[in-house]
Amino acid sequence: MRSSTLFGLAAAAASSVSALPHTPVVVRDDNPGCTADSFGDFDWTISDFVYNTSIVFSTPAHQIPNGVVQFNLTNPALTYTAVCEAYSTQLSGFFYGNIVYTCTEPSNETTTTFTFNAGTSELNVNQTWTCSDEDAEYPDTFTYAGAVNLTLDCTADSYQNPNWTLGEIYSSNTTYCSQDDIIITPYLATAVA
Repeated sequence: MRSSTLFGLAAAAASSVSALPHTPVVVRDDNPGCTADSFGDFDWTISDFVYNTSIVFSTPAHQIPNGVVQFNLTNPALTYTAVCEAYSTQLSGFFYGNIVYTCTEPSNETTTTFTFNAGTSELNVNQTWTCSDEDAEYPDTFTYAGAVNLTLDCTADSYQNPNWTLGEIYSSNTTYCSQDDIIITPYLATAVA
């Protein structure tokens, strides 16, 4: 009697589990308007752009080069901002537009990359994201690419140690560049449903 009761309870539990409704997978970019904003009059916004370089000589013959580029990329279809930064020790222009860097963002449904050419001040961005606000089961995936020539505002600073001794900085050359917020309109836009 006891074993038949346990068997009946186990069968009832199994049937109730199989009767649970299917829960659709909801991806990160399910915010209302994601799809419409992606198809609409679309532009990215670049903000907080900086490009800085530093060449420090610890001795007359030993240099330590460093370049950094940083900015934020805002996509009007997404609720978060991609944070982009890269470091380089390539003398003497540091960034030549030949290396693709990956930005950081909170969603694994979005990938943002960029290249930067310091000589021409050209910034290229490429972003792929997924919108599931209109159909969670079959979301839309967008891939856009854009480029802009920046108008950098730069200042330079040089230092030469007149009484240099070993262990001190012999000389340094630094450049600090920034860019006001700027819009990028994609030159390439694809969507896959």
